[in-house]
Amino acid sequence: MSSLSKDLVKFNSQTAARDKIFRTVQYGSRFILWQLTYGSKDVQGEVIIKLQKLEAALALSRKLFRLGNSMDLAHKAVDALSIPHTGMMLLAFTSHSMKALWLLLDHLLWIGKIGVVKVELPFWTRWSLRAWLVSMVTSAISGMIKIQAADNKLVRYRRENGQDAKIPESLQVEARNVRMNFWRDFCDLFIPMGGLGYASPGFAAFCGLVSSLIGFQLEWEKNIQPYKPKDQ
Repeated sequence: MSSLSKDLVKFNSQTAARDKIFRTVQYGSRFILWQLTYGSKDVQGEVIIKLQKLEAALALSRKLFRLGNSMDLAHKAVDALSIPHTGMMLLAFTSHSMKALWLLLDHLLWIGKIGVVKVELPFWTRWSLRAWLVSMVTSAISGMIKIQAADNKLVRYRRENGQDAKIPESLQVEARNVRMNFWRDFCDLFIPMGGLGYASPGFAAFCGLVSSLIGFQLEWEKNIQPYKPKDQ
């Protein structure tokens, strides 16, 4: 088995990694579907119907993958209360608690969609999207603060060691990762906005695809091939 094949098998063995693959295909299908229909619900065709079924199946599968994640995020929200910086503590607590609420409602919607219990899907879907939106807004704000902090570390290092000094790999990785996380969260903002009618469904699908690709890249680096910065 080739090295790439081994990497793919190892990557696919991770639940979080499989979710990233499913998410990328899901939002890719949604974006292509929107492009084919130009946002019109009246356009039908074999390709469109197949894409709709694929997107719906992947969305439902991902809800199953996320079962139980709300408890993990609830614990993270409690842990966030120990952050010494008051502003970052409030942002982290709000982000984690709202994401936990979103996933809890997502579990409810999944149970309703498979027919276990009767659930008023439109009502709870909107509340789920609102919780997700608040989580992404606070996460994006936190990301901007982290970017500023990472940049300050780089400036301070060069001020202390000279402009031509080689920046440690750890600082480069940190600065790059906080930017990647910010852009992922920023793009994710538009998914609930699209669901709530505050953004174009096509643009929301495109942003979902971009954030999925960023998430895929970060997950690949976490499990398979760590990011190696260029010499500076």
